[in-house]
Amino acid sequence: MPTKRSELSTSVVNGKIYAIGGMIAPKTPCATVEEYDPVTDKWTRKADMPTARYSLSTSVVDGKIYAFGGGDPGVPLSAIEEYDPITDKWTKKADMPKGGLDFGTNSVGNLVYVIGVGDAVNVSSSVEVYDPSTETWMKKTDMLTARVALSTSVVNGKIYAIGGAAANWALISAVEEYDTGFGSNVDALAKLAVTWGSIRQNR
Repeated sequence: MPTKRSELSTSVVNGKIYAIGGMIAPKTPCATVEEYDPVTDKWTRKADMPTARYSLSTSVVDGKIYAFGGGDPGVPLSAIEEYDPITDKWTKKADMPKGGLDFGTNSVGNLVYVIGVGDAVNVSSSVEVYDPSTETWMKKTDMLTARVALSTSVVNGKIYAIGGAAANWALISAVEEYDTGFGSNVDALAKLAVTWGSIRQNR
């Protein structure tokens, strides 16, 4: 990458990877956005985010990248900003209900599931859904395990919350599955989120 950094977020649009934000020095956030083309193996500098931050999370809906939360420096942010790769422009959106960092976001059915919004002091089991088309939020069923600094991924409409840290940064290995109801062969607009289930928990 042209810009050395940690605690950044990446998202993919049209086969290109966008490296967004991050920390360039201790407690020093950046707003840098760089696009990587795997075909040409080249990087291109893009428009900076309006808000410099690290430990943010990004997700893609309808070809646009949404950047959520993060820290500056370490203070939980609630900013949401939308990036359009076609125009190379950022747009400020309505803030999150609560700021946070080191949480997970996943896009399912044109909605973004925001999971575990906490910070370095407070762990969280929260699950909320953001609708970019209306800039509104819906509260969903909490995770079974409160945590921060977890990782999340989607397979066939199910979100898997993996690992993270509990209170006092005690590391955990809990894996939990959330069924959004948006299966790969289901019309997303006709279904609603349902339940969490424990896949495996080793503490």
